[in-house]
Amino acid sequence: MKPIDLKTWPRAQHFHFFKGFEKPHFDITTHVDFKPLYQFAKNKNVSFTHCYLYCLLQAIHRYAPMRYRIVDGLPVEVPKVTASTVFLKDDDTFRFTPLHLHENLTLFCEHVSRQQAVYLEQTLLNERFELRQTHEAQVYVSILPWFNFSSFSHAATDTSNCSGIPKFVFGQYQKETGLMPVNIEVHHALLDGVHVAQFLTTLNKVVLELLN
Repeated sequence: MKPIDLKTWPRAQHFHFFKGFEKPHFDITTHVDFKPLYQFAKNKNVSFTHCYLYCLLQAIHRYAPMRYRIVDGLPVEVPKVTASTVFLKDDDTFRFTPLHLHENLTLFCEHVSRQQAVYLEQTLLNERFELRQTHEAQVYVSILPWFNFSSFSHAATDTSNCSGIPKFVFGQYQKETGLMPVNIEVHHALLDGVHVAQFLTTLNKVVLELLN
């Protein structure tokens, strides 16, 4: 982890201001145009879900503020993150599945399939989950392909002393418009609305690069 210098960081005052809030997070829900990515997945005969998860991880690693965390009361940047992703079992219960960045989509898709084969057969709460559930070097990802939405609210325990791990929620892809709802929750001591907008721009760039 790389410390963020509060003496030179332009958001130092914002960090101190928001860090002590009882509810320091904010979230936005937007609709991302994934029509080209959806068509790409169909043409390549690969999972559309795997495609946008791959693009998400690529964008997070390119955009440093999404890797900012609070450790021992101070801001740091983690170099790499794991996506703790929720997948559904056949019995309609979910399991947390850790996904790691890979250098290309093919390797990532193979990785996701292997991880699902392992983690969907485990209990929800297990030793592996307990070891990683609060680790700073991750993001939380949920997938809700059953419905469209325009807002989202997460379940939460005490949020006044957390590390600021971002949360992402993907909704139902709308074939008529090519839009998909995406909810992003971040810690206001670490990011503002402009940073979420910049991240979405980075995500769009990653998608375009994959298509080309």
